[in-house]
Amino acid sequence: MELMVLPKRTRPSHAHAAAEFDHLLRDHVPALYRAAYRWTGAVDCAEDLVQELLVRLYPKLDELRGLERLRPWALRVMYRIFIDQMRRERSSPVQFGADLPVDGEEEEAQQLIDPSDGPAELLEQELTQQRVLAAWERLGEEHRVVLSMHDIEDYSLPELAQIMDVPLGTLKSRLHRARAKLKGLLVTERNLTADRV
Repeated sequence: MELMVLPKRTRPSHAHAAAEFDHLLRDHVPALYRAAYRWTGAVDCAEDLVQELLVRLYPKLDELRGLERLRPWALRVMYRIFIDQMRRERSSPVQFGADLPVDGEEEEAQQLIDPSDGPAELLEQELTQQRVLAAWERLGEEHRVVLSMHDIEDYSLPELAQIMDVPLGTLKSRLHRARAKLKGLLVTERNLTADRV
């Protein structure tokens, strides 16, 4: 996945600023994209979210220069953008079919699956992965965000409280509820998989 770090319209007089912006953020873009993908669950939405973040950060180059820990700060800004987008989508009278596959995505996904027969362990691993992904997709955005940031990206609860601008106690209960919800969904997926098999 190749994201363009520099905004498309950079004037020649801003070449130095653009190069500095690129230097400051390039190493952080993969981690920002991973977080965005886990929050949104879709490649195009994650790319749009990171691109929106970069567009908003570019005019704040002076502020970026003075930051000691740029990634948590950028994650906080991206989280706010994500929350704003979710609120707009929820309040919109028009709801688009976000779950509908884009042309060719299903075929690409099928090509990625190894069709060859393997031992029982490989089958169980594949079924487990499918159950986890299916359960993950059924989680709400709030739960995906807190689980991905804490359990996958390994941010501490105090760091997350600062990034998400949420009180520590609220964050702890949100993480607890998210884990319980994921566990319940995994049990449901396990039962559904057993019924299909």
